[in-house]
Order: sequence, then structure tokens, then C-alpha cells
Amino acid sequence: MQDFYIQQRTQKTLNAEEIQRWFFTVVMLAPEGVVAGDDETAEFMLAAQAEDYIYRIPLSRHLTADEAERIVVGYMRVTEHDFEIETSNVYRADADFGHPFEADITMDEGARDVLQQSYARQAHNEWIQEMMGQGYRYGLNMSVNEKTHPAMRPYDDLPENYRKMPQINDQRLLDYYSLNISKFS
Repeated sequence: MQDFYIQQRTQKTLNAEEIQRWFFTVVMLAPEGVVAGDDETAEFMLAAQAEDYIYRIPLSRHLTADEAERIVVGYMRVTEHDFEIETSNVYRADADFGHPFEADITMDEGARDVLQQSYARQAHNEWIQEMMGQGYRYGLNMSVNEKTHPAMRPYDDLPENYRKMPQINDQRLLDYYSLNISKFS
């Protein structure tokens, strides 16, 4: 099966708004029907390769040079970071032809555990910040009136029953890793 795509290569980790800006620029400026999938099934892929982050959008066919140029010019108008745009039909002399994207993700169990613990710790810290913003503090009992909660303490001090967190899929863990890669170096 042929692999058609347009991708942005940058050394900057894009936040959700920047990723959305990239995706919608391609959707709006590519010819109708070229972005693979529809509004519910359109896919977006993120990978790290060397020092670059790659934000890839699958297409149903190759783009012509004029179509790709229209997307590049449009994207330059809505972003300020340095980037390179590559399409599936453009040869790059320095390209690493090892495919950085995998449809089926296979993750080592140990790595998954480390990522899940780190993700849970970060999610807990974000929850504490949100609750503190609402005026909550630590208390032995949960009380909406007194704004106290027994989980308002460091993650490592939580009883096991407070550490239960829904399992997240490997793709989401990889997304978390790519956004927080410096924590694991």
C-alpha cells in the first residue's frame, strides 16, 4: 500500500493549539478529499526522529508541487516557529528512510509502567493545582462546604486506593512521552 502524507518537521514540541493549527491549515488548503479519512476518522501522527519532532497527516494521494506550496505559504502566515514541510513525493537527500511511524505500537511492559506512573503523578499534580485554584486544601474528609479533600497531598503520600487511575492506551502514553521527553533523559 502506498504511503501518502504531508508532514511538518521541527525541533519545537508543538502544543495542542499549534498542532490543531497545522492540521486545519492542511485540511483547509489541500484539495478536497486529499486528507485521508473524514472529520471523524482523520488521523494525525507524531514521532520523534533524531532532534526533530514530526507531525504527519496522512493523505489519499501525493500532493502536486503547487498544492504543497499553497499549504506551506498558508502555514507560514499562521505560525512563527521554524519548520520544514515534506510530502511523500519529494525526495530529501538527507532523509532517514527508516519509517518512524508504526500502525501497531508494541511497548515494553517496564517502559509502559514507568510512563503510566509518571503520567499519573503529573495528572495528580495538575489536579491539585486545579483544586487549589478553586480554594481547596488538604483535609481528612472530603467536604465541599469546607473545601477539603484527603487526596490534596503529594502523589507518593497517597494511599493505594487514591492512586487508581484508568489505564491509558499506548498511543496516548507515547504522546505524553514525546511532550515530556526531557523528564526521561
